[in-house]
Amino acid sequence: MLAAAVTLSSLETAPATARQWKATPEAIAQDYATINDSRPSGELLVLMWFVPQMFPPNSPGAEAATTMLRKYVVVMAVHGSLDRPTGKFTFEDINALQASDQNARALIPLAKSDLPPVTVGMLTALESLFRQSAGAMGNGMKLFVFDGAGIDSCSKGRLSIPLADETYTWDTPFPGCQQN
Repeated sequence: MLAAAVTLSSLETAPATARQWKATPEAIAQDYATINDSRPSGELLVLMWFVPQMFPPNSPGAEAATTMLRKYVVVMAVHGSLDRPTGKFTFEDINALQASDQNARALIPLAKSDLPPVTVGMLTALESLFRQSAGAMGNGMKLFVFDGAGIDSCSKGRLSIPLADETYTWDTPFPGCQQN
């Protein structure tokens, strides 16, 4: 739970021009893992790829989280729109998400019912933290899980996700990976 809370803290809203002061390797990985697309039309898209490098070693729950994230690709997505007259956000119900690797090979999406109980419990706790901590945006966030075969955040490659007429990408290796 603590590891999830650490990750959730990276979603706090901050100006796009902000930079971290004395950032830890985990904070740098969290920053790279998060894509914020604020469009002039009032649309907001946020994607976050949960990777092992986001969790401080030896922190409570880190071993279980990193084991899960080495086996599965876990992505959080939110797509909202600001109603300028009222200042309220509405959120798209994202029912499915596609993901592909550096070779344009589609990743296999996994339903929660296909996952081990420990993984389901961790994902459920993470979703609950989002809903409780991120306000209205937390209710718009959805987690998607893919088979992680062929994707490694510390190996050369890429993860691509098309959403709302854009393809968002993460090039790997991630910041925070051990370089050999």
